[in-house]
Amino acid sequence: MNQEPILTVTLNPALDITTWTERVLPHGKLRCSSPRYDAGGGGVNVSRAIEELGGESEAFVALGGAIGDQYAELLAVTATATHFWPLEGETRFSLTVMETETGQQYRFVLPGPLQVVEDGTRLLAELERAIQGHIRFVVASGTLPPGLAEDIYARLIRHCHTRGVRVILDTSGPPLRAAAVERPFLMKLNQFEARDLAGDGADAIPTGEALARTLVDRGVAETVVLTLGDIGTVLATQGQQLLIRPPLVKVVSAVGAGDSFVGALTLCLARGWELADAVAMGVAAAASAVTTEATELCERDSTERYFRQILGDIEQIA
Repeated sequence: MNQEPILTVTLNPALDITTWTERVLPHGKLRCSSPRYDAGGGGVNVSRAIEELGGESEAFVALGGAIGDQYAELLAVTATATHFWPLEGETRFSLTVMETETGQQYRFVLPGPLQVVEDGTRLLAELERAIQGHIRFVVASGTLPPGLAEDIYARLIRHCHTRGVRVILDTSGPPLRAAAVERPFLMKLNQFEARDLAGDGADAIPTGEALARTLVDRGVAETVVLTLGDIGTVLATQGQQLLIRPPLVKVVSAVGAGDSFVGALTLCLARGWELADAVAMGVAAAASAVTTEATELCERDSTERYFRQILGDIEQIA
C-alpha cells in the first residue's frame, strides 16, 4: 500500500531492560529472570509499531557510548532506515521489573546524559538534512536529554512548516509548551499534559472534551488528540470534535501503548486516510499494545480486529 515518507525523531532513547521477579521487596536481594532488551524511546517505538503494521519509516536517533552501540545492534535487525546522531555521554537505559506473583509492573526511568546547549543547532541542521526533499510526516516523540535546548522541537516544527511537512508531536513539560507556540499539525496529549499546556484556569475546565476544544481554540495545534483512558480519545479540530471509545480488553502491560497509538495514527495519515479513521486505528493499536507483555508493542492482527469494532462507536461531540 502506498504511503508518504515518515521520519521519527528520538533524541533521548533508552535501552529498555525488562526482567521478572516473584515480588519487589526492600532490603533483600531480588532474584530476577534473564533480561529482555529492546531499543526504546518514543520515536523508535513509533517506527517499530509502523513496521509491525506493515508500513515503513526512517528513524533519527541520538546515541552514545557502549549502551548506544548495543542499542544500534538491536535496531539493525529491523527494516527501519536509521540516521544516527552522536550523543554526548552514555545512552540511558530504563528498567522494568514485572512481579510474577501479582502482575504489578515497576518502571525505573533514567534522565539521559547531560548535553551541551549549543549542540542543538548542529543537531537541528542534521535533522533538516534528513528531512530535506522527501519526508512528508515527522514524528517528534519523547523527552529531551538534560541540557539540550528546550525549544528544539519548536525549531524543528518551524523548519517543517516552511517545507509543508506535517509534525506529529508527543512530548511533555517545557518542550511541549515551547512547541505549542509554533502550532504543529497534531499534538497527542494525556490529561496531565493537556492541563499543563492549558496553564492557569485549566482546573476550571470541567471535561476532557472541553479541554481539547480549549486547546484548539487557543491555537496550540491544528489537531489535538487527547487520550482519556477508559473514557476514550477526543479528536478536536476547528471543524470537528469526536469521542472514540476503546474496546474492552484485558490489560497486561501499558508500556508502549502511546507509541503504538502514534505509530498507527501516523501510518494511516501517510496512507491518505481521513483523520477520524486514523485516530480510530491509533486507539485500536493502543488497545492491542496493552494486551502484550512487557515492552512489546501492538500486533497487526489484533489492531485491525479492534479497529473494525471501534468504527461503529465514534461519537460526534457538540
